[in-house]
Order: sequence, then C-alpha cells, then structure tokens
Amino acid sequence: MSHQPGDQLPLPFPPTRGERARQRLGRARDVAARVLSVVMRWVLRIALPLLGAAAALQAFPYHATVQGIPFEVQGSLFSRPVLSADTTLGSWEFPDFVGLPFGVHISPEDVDVLQITRAAEGNLPAFVERLQADFAAQVPRIATWLLAEFLIGLAVGLAVAAAINMSVRYLRGRPRRPSELRYRARQLGAAGLALAAVTVYGVVSYNPDWVRESRLTGSLAAAQLFPDQLSQYYTQRSKALDVLGSIVGIQAELQSQVEDDQTPQPALQIMYISDMHLAANYPLVAQYAATYDVDLIINTGDEGAFGPAFELTPGYLDALRAVTAETPMLWVAGNHDSPETEQVMRSIPGVTVLGSKTATSDGFDVSAGLVDAFGLTIAGLPDPRVYGGPGEYGADAPSVVEPLQRRAVQEALEVADPTAVAATTDDPATTATAPPADGSPVADGSQPPPEASSTATRTDEAIDTTPIDVFALHEPVAAEEVREVLENDVRLTVSGHTHQQNSSDELQDGDGAITLVEGSTGAGGLDNIVRGQDRPPISFSIGFVSEACQFTRIMRFQITPQDTAVLTDPATAADVQAPEAFGDDVTASTVFFRPQQIDPDRTCDVDLGISDERPWPTTD
Repeated sequence: MSHQPGDQLPLPFPPTRGERARQRLGRARDVAARVLSVVMRWVLRIALPLLGAAAALQAFPYHATVQGIPFEVQGSLFSRPVLSADTTLGSWEFPDFVGLPFGVHISPEDVDVLQITRAAEGNLPAFVERLQADFAAQVPRIATWLLAEFLIGLAVGLAVAAAINMSVRYLRGRPRRPSELRYRARQLGAAGLALAAVTVYGVVSYNPDWVRESRLTGSLAAAQLFPDQLSQYYTQRSKALDVLGSIVGIQAELQSQVEDDQTPQPALQIMYISDMHLAANYPLVAQYAATYDVDLIINTGDEGAFGPAFELTPGYLDALRAVTAETPMLWVAGNHDSPETEQVMRSIPGVTVLGSKTATSDGFDVSAGLVDAFGLTIAGLPDPRVYGGPGEYGADAPSVVEPLQRRAVQEALEVADPTAVAATTDDPATTATAPPADGSPVADGSQPPPEASSTATRTDEAIDTTPIDVFALHEPVAAEEVREVLENDVRLTVSGHTHQQNSSDELQDGDGAITLVEGSTGAGGLDNIVRGQDRPPISFSIGFVSEACQFTRIMRFQITPQDTAVLTDPATAADVQAPEAFGDDVTASTVFFRPQQIDPDRTCDVDLGISDERPWPTTD
C-alpha cells in the first residue's frame, strides 16, 4: 500500500488485553504441539519395538520334547514377568527370577496321559532326574531361540516406527533428509546401547537363589492342602486322577529336590493363623494341621467380633477344642478380644494364652508372657484395645492406635516399675503393667495421646534379656516396636490384624530377622460383614524349623471359597474340607529363609514339650 504526501500514517497502538491473551494462547498451542510431536515420536520409537518383541515372543514359542513329553516354551514381556511351569491343573511360579519384566513359561502340549503315568509311576525320582537332565540340555537352545525372536521383534518394531515417521513427513510435505540413512543408523545405535544397558541390568539383577520363592495355583495348590480328599474328588467326578497323580507327583518330586538342596530336614512344623472373627473355619485348620503333621499353632488373636465372651458359641468352641485336642495352640488377644474372651480361651484344653489383658478404670493394661516350646522360646503380648472400648482403647484411627501400641510395648517390655512383675508372679491371669504414662485416655478416640518414642531400647540391665525366637502380637505396629525395643533379641515376629499377608520380599530383612504378618484365617468373618467390606481370602501359613532351631522355610496359603456361607455357618463348615470348595482359587507360596546367627548347640524337638506360661520379662 503506497502513501501519498499528506496521508497520515497509522499509529502503532499497543495490542489490547484480548489480543495479548490470544497471542499467548497461540504460542502455548504451538509449544504444546511441538512437545506432543516429540513425545509421540519417542513413544513410537519405544513402544513399537517393545510391542514387536512381545508379539514375537507370543507368536513363536519354542517346542521341545523331553522324555517323550512335548513341551512349549513361551516368552512374555510385561504381561507375566515370572518363570513358570503351567499345566491344566495349575501353575508353579517363581516370581523372584530377574529384575526385568521378562517371563518364561513352560507347559506340556498334546500330552499322552497314559505315557506320563507309566513313566512317572515306575520310578518317579529317576524319571524326574531324567526330565531335569534332558530339559537342562536344551536350555541353551531355548535361550538362543527366545533371544533371537526378541531381537527380531525389536528390529521389526524399529522398522515400523521408522516407516511411520517417514510417512508422516511425506504427508506433511517435508523434504527427505539428505542424511536419512545416517540418521537412522544413529537411532539404531542408540537402540543398541539401550538394549545393552538393559541386558547388563538383567545380568546384575539375576537372582541365583530364585528357587527359594515359589507359588502354586489351582489344583496343584489344593493338592498341597488335602491330597487324600483331592484324589477322592477326582476319582469320583472325573477320569483325571492319572493326570493329577502324575503332574502332582512330578511337581512334588521337583519341590523335594529344591528343599533337599536348600534346607535340612524339619524337626518342627508351626502353623500361623489369625483373625478368625467367629468364622466356622476351625475344621479347615484341623484338617490342614493333620495333613502337615503340625506340631504347634500360633494364633495372633481376634477370635471374636465385638469382644464379649458370649460371642464364642458352644459350636464354635467345640470346633476349637477339636483342633487343640490334637495340636497345642499359643494364643494372644487381639483388639476384638476382651479380658472375658481371654479367660474363655484359657479354659480351652490345649490352649496356652500368652500375656494378659486386664480392665482398668479408663481402659486396659497388657503384659507379656513367655513359654518354652519344643526348644523355642516364644513370647506374646496382647493388643491393649477392645472393640468399643473407651477412648484410645477402642480407636481405629492410626494416629491414635500407633502411639498406643508403641507405648504398650515399651511399658510391657521395659517394666518401668519392676515391682509390677513381682506383684503378679503368683497369678499369671492377672499380670498387668502400669497404666499409660500420661494417665489420660483420649475422650473420643479422634485425638492422639502424647506420641511414644519409636526408638526406645531396654536400658535397665536388671531386666531379663532372654533372646526370643518367636514374638507373637496382634498389631504389626506393635511387632515393629518390639524389634525397636528388643533390637537383635528377636528372630521372628508374627502378627495379624490387617487381614492381608505381607509380601514375600518383606519376610526376611538383610540382617536375617523374619517379619511375618498373617492374613485372616476366618476370611474376615463377621467383622467384614458388619463393615460391609469384600472378604479377604482365607489365609494361613506353616513354618518349618530344623533340628538346630533354624527357621528354614514357610508355606503360605490363600483360599477364596466359592460359597461364603461356609465361613459363618457351622452346619456347612465341613464343606470347606472338600477340594471343590477351593477350585482354582487356591494359591500356595513357598519361601526359603537364610540361616540366622544362633547358638550352634541348640536343639529343637517335639520331645522337649511346652512349659507353663510365665510373666515376662522378669527381674533378677
């Protein structure tokens, strides 16, 4: 546009507020578009190669024949990062194999059942040994196959990502890069470096002790519970007994070889249960204890639902007596167990109550107790709360409960007033410690009391410092405080309350100390019905102790019943013994423990018996 002499030039007026806002919005959109473009390019560069590798692993399994049995070996990426042996009867999984999200899965295909049965029944240990040897000989070929298809899938994914990138550039009308091949070579080199780094991490994270942790699912897991009943079930309802016997026998023989390599023979079997909450599951406990020749049951409390003793009906107590008539039980009171419930439990033959819970004017006092059981020193401390109790003694809020639990442990184990022990030695049923240090419970349970120290230690040298093999409590927070107070004097703590087993990697720390949190053996019982919560699985564990008193391994079970009526109706409690009540809802995990530093001259044996419970700690 030309301007004539005398025309007035337009003045450069500043942009309005709206124009500035539109300009900023436009710049933001441009930046977001560029960022999104970069992100999408890298997502394609990373995701497509990984998807290609995962697809190749799934599409092209390795096929092998071992001892006449055809097997399929398939790799997986991200979807199932475990080493597993899969059958139609369930799976045997080893989750702690390598730190990469990579899995290897071995499964038989087109199996001739009669051929397996004949081969296995003749000489099962020899058959398993030949099976292992033949399979080990093929491991290099299997590894090469899986690696090759992983790399091929990765290369195909990279090629697809490059093709998509070039197509997008073409559609946008951008010219071809003059050094396209060099650019793609650099990308391929970067991918190679990333793959090398991942490979190094895989080598570093490989766990040579991966066999120390495993889990079984389906009928393989159910067979660990009740092999006789399961066998009968399959005999009556199908023709699959030969399959079951062969597969379970092979798995059991392989498991026994792992155990022979990892652990000495057990001298004791200890069953851990918790949080029955009035569920009619003691027939299950009895059957399980008989199957595994359990020598001792440790029950970490919450027998009731609301606390009063009349909750424990005659039928419920009869089922409990049937268990303890065969297997002795050590029991500590939980937060759903009142002092009256504790007295009922003391009256059950075969039950030894550890510690004591007594009512006070403003709450409850608890004290610890101790027994010598089969060569192990086992202590226990009740939960200081009771459901519906006053103030902090009936609270659920963690900000209130945790300081109370820590303070109760400190008062019970440090014994601030040494005369408290002497005054109650003659009557274990009334053993008590001093009331809370601040002397004032919280009125409504919503405000925490003065917080107890979480790093307290026992400084009074006059107090008995007997090393404890097992310390039973109800609250995991209390178990944590016990470790703080007693430091290295406790080898294993067991608690419950959470209705959930702690994970396998939390069981043993770097110093060898074992922390066991048991789930609910009553599947939450009436407690979950009242709260309107989904039922957790029926959970329990069995630990194995060697003749030298080492905790060698633990088997942990989780069962989700198909019919929850068996949990609360004593009339149908017997049904829980049948395998069909479990189906594929059974999981059995095995974890091996590292040896702990203990006196080499110790001996554990059932012939050593169980002593009377006594207050603990005691003064010299």
